Amino acid sequence: MSFITKVKNDFTLISVLLIPVAVAINFVGFQLAQALKLPMYLDSIGTMLVGLIAGPWVGAATGLLTNLINGIFNPVYFAFIPIAILIGVLAGLFSKHKMMLGPIKIGICVVLMTLILTVAQAPIIVYVFGGATGTGSAAITAAFLASGKQIWESVFSSTIIAELSDKGISLVTAFFIAKSMSSRYLSKFKYGEQYMKKNKKTNIDDIV
Repeated sequence: MSFITKVKNDFTLISVLLIPVAVAINFVGFQLAQALKLPMYLDSIGTMLVGLIAGPWVGAATGLLTNLINGIFNPVYFAFIPIAILIGVLAGLFSKHKMMLGPIKIGICVVLMTLILTVAQAPIIVYVFGGATGTGSAAITAAFLASGKQIWESVFSSTIIAELSDKGISLVTAFFIAKSMSSRYLSKFKYGEQYMKKNKKTNIDDIV
């Protein structure tokens, strides 16, 4: 089976129908973070959720669509489209390799995602926005710059701090949303089975 065929197979009807719901979750999370003036975004919970249960490519599509829509209201999002795609891919890969089973593994996933995303987006922040995007970790970056640190050191430091909290909260939230879904619904997704409730005997009639 070719790579293209494998990707197409991930986009089942129910996976595609979940994407707009996930985009809405991303939008609500972002609005909440903005309203509370939090130094984070919370705009990738839906992307991670889709990646966890439907796979990396459906997660990537969710991230892409989220940033295309948000970019209409805030053009900053267009520059971070590759990051949004990467978030969906990483969440899907974590599920594929069963790395979301247990608090220790989830913690490792949070750290891995934070490091990868920091390395990926720091050049965008520095070269495209001069070190500050005006949202999220910009205030932290400004504080590091005011303390005498260089631009790259300030951006890396502030991004790690912001991403660790943002992606940590987002990934754990996405995990618990997945765990709260019914077995019947989860069984329809590529990686949904590993999030089914294990604390009681599952009736086979509930998942077919």
